[in-house]
Parts: sequence; C-alpha cells; structure tokens
Amino acid sequence: MFAIIDTETTGGNPSKDKVMEIAIIIYDGEKVIEEYSTLVNPLEPIAPFIRSLTGIDESMVKDAPTFEEIADKVLEMTEGKIFVAHNVRFDYGILRNEFQRLGIKFLRKQLCTVKLSRELIPGHNSYSLGRLCKDLEINLEGRHRAYGDALATAELFGRLYVNDKDRIRAFTEDDVKDSVVPPLIKKEILEDLPEEAGVFYFLDKENTPLYIGKGKNIRKSLIRLLSKDFASDAYNPLIENICDISYEVTGSELVAMLLAQEELLIKRPPYNFTVRKTQYKYGLFSSVDEQGFLRLKIDSLAENNRVPYLEFSSKRSANNTLKKLMETHQLCPLLCGYENEYPDRKLPKALDAYNFKLKKILSRYLFKNDNFFLIGEGRSHHEHSIVWVDKQKYMGFGFFEPEYIENDIESLKESIKPRPVSPEARKIILQYTRKRKKGEIIAY
Repeated sequence: MFAIIDTETTGGNPSKDKVMEIAIIIYDGEKVIEEYSTLVNPLEPIAPFIRSLTGIDESMVKDAPTFEEIADKVLEMTEGKIFVAHNVRFDYGILRNEFQRLGIKFLRKQLCTVKLSRELIPGHNSYSLGRLCKDLEINLEGRHRAYGDALATAELFGRLYVNDKDRIRAFTEDDVKDSVVPPLIKKEILEDLPEEAGVFYFLDKENTPLYIGKGKNIRKSLIRLLSKDFASDAYNPLIENICDISYEVTGSELVAMLLAQEELLIKRPPYNFTVRKTQYKYGLFSSVDEQGFLRLKIDSLAENNRVPYLEFSSKRSANNTLKKLMETHQLCPLLCGYENEYPDRKLPKALDAYNFKLKKILSRYLFKNDNFFLIGEGRSHHEHSIVWVDKQKYMGFGFFEPEYIENDIESLKESIKPRPVSPEARKIILQYTRKRKKGEIIAY
C-alpha cells in the first residue's frame, strides 16, 4: 500500500520551513482508495516567491487547521504504507521535521518518483513533474498546489507500477542487516536515512556527537561504516553507545564535505580519531624582486594579509616543505631564501623560463579564478547550493532558488552564510574543482 503525498511549504528549506498545504492519496497498486487534502496554517509568514509560485497567501491559511491539528490524520493515513512523492526527500523531510516539533518520530519507507522515472523511463530531458506530465500526457491541473500535484504523481506512479511491479518492489526491500544495527537504536532509524548527499551524526544519550560522517549518499555511507569501517575493536565503545542518528541533507557533495569539516573542528567528536585542530602560523608566499625574478618566502600569517599558497603550523614544517619543493622541481636556492646555505649558486640565466616554471608549480595551490561561485545541487529539486570564493579565500556556502534569484553577483552573495576562514575548506574546494564533473562556476 502506498501513500502518495505532496506538500506546499512556506519556503524551500525542509529543516526550518512549514507545511501550508498537504494532499495524501492512498493507492493499493491498482486504484486510489482514499484521498485527503487541506490547507494548513503554518503560523508564520509565507515567503514572497512561494506566494507567487503557489498562489497561497496568509489570508487563505489563517482559518485553516494547524499541523498539530491534522497530525493524527497524517499519521493514520501513512501508517504501514510506503511514502511516495516526486522528490521524496523534500516532502518527507518537511513532514518529519513537523512531527519532530511535536515530539513525534515519523518513520516511513520512501519511494521517489523522480528516481523511479529516471530508472524505469530513461531518456527524458527533464524529470520535473510538469515536464514528465507533459511528455506522458498526464493531466496536471493546479500545478504547485498539493492536491493537483499529488493526483498527477499518483497517475505517474500508477503507470510506473503497472509496467514494472517487480523492480519497484525491489526499491522497497529491506537491505539493512540486523548485524549492522547498533544495540541501542531501532532498525527503522537506519531504514529511514535518505539516499542524498549530506552530513550524519552518531549521538550518545545526551545527544552529543560521538562521530560525524559525510557522503554523497548518507544511507549507504553510514551503513558502510557500520558494516565495514567500524569492524575494529577500537570502535566497539562507539557502537555500544550510539543512542540516535541525526543528519543534515545538503544535496551537494561539496557542501557536505565543507560542513562536515567545519563540524568536526567545532564539536571534536571522540571517535573521529584522525581529526586534529591545527593552529596555522606560517605560510608560503611569493614576490617579484628588483630583477624581476619570482621569489618564494616563508612568512608569518599574522604579518601578511595575502592568501598563502600553503599554510603550516610551524616554521620547521614550512621550511621542510619549501626545501622539498625546491629539490623536487630544481628551483634556485637563492630565490627560495637559502642564500646562506648555497653561497656558490648563481641566479638562473633565463628569467622568463624560470618564472614560467615556478608559476606552473604554484598554480596547483591556487584556484583558476580569483573570485567565483560554485553552483551545485540543492536540498530540493527547485534549489541550488552555492559556494563562494573571493580573492582566493573561502567565504562560505548557502542555498538559493534559481527561479527567483538571477545570477547577479550581489544576489548570489546574499545567499551565502559566512563561514570561518579555513585552510582545510580551501583544500577541499581545490581538490573538488580539479575533479569536478557536475556544477557550474560563475567567475566575476
């Protein structure tokens, strides 16, 4: 039995925004057997772009029931059924958080008709509900209203189910083995995890993080940890003390890596053994001397406000790295600050060739563009993630609705939540941009 659900919400963030309309259609694999829809008073303002998108405003919901008043109905209709939605992570996430505010744990198996459609009917240019309905000639009335979208999703799901019941059943099979479930948590918690990019937390009885992880698929990454990576005895106390699991969906694998790194340095969970908070004091810098040669120098970060190529915790480690660079690439010792150690060496004869070689070496430690935004997937189908680098410095990340924010620089900057300056974050972005297969860079 399936509960096909659509929600309209006050904004695009499932972790903080509220339900303002919901529709539930119960489908038994052959026919619709029950329907329910209602406006919901979210008890908070509705974002302007949502009012424009849905046509729902505060005057329409002021006399509607609150979510608390319909919670029992939603629980009753979805109990024992598979939760189906077009982009299920958003609708399920918004309802899970609504129930969490009421002190109720909402756990349901989920199916996403976006993922099902991509798997079972490949070749479409877009898998948005509107485009799929147009391609498949499914009637869609009341677009961006809960009942209209839920009814169209039900017809889409019905067609997929009739044509490929076995493969759809395979999507709902339980793949969580009892052996990987920590003793103090319920198996349903693992089954409930989203298959999206994000950060996850193993929590103790005080809700303090014992371990923080990340992945482009939260569910698979977490189960892999429990079944393989935590097999050593060193992790036995961790497994025995996990009382709950929480997570934050980011949509973007890059944002998941950045958020996890930041959380690790702030919360210092005891079982992330390899995490060390490093105090960076020195950096590797370059300058052009009077003769036009490009020189390398180790300098104090406190006395130099430029972005260094590399950062170090001690002058000794900085010098060791610089010497290794010098020896590996046959750089001139006199231009690396080692005049006293190599008194007989002379400057290179070919200034331009030397500078060109050194710039090429140093380019691996710099972003291709000094100032840019990196746009990627967001937490819902109508949202994008954004990472900002300005003057080679990591500034932060955020999320925005592309339908309502054009790619002008100031609007994009307003989408960013500032983050602490972090050499680790800069390294993550550097590595990501080198192997990047998805996303868009907007340089300015």
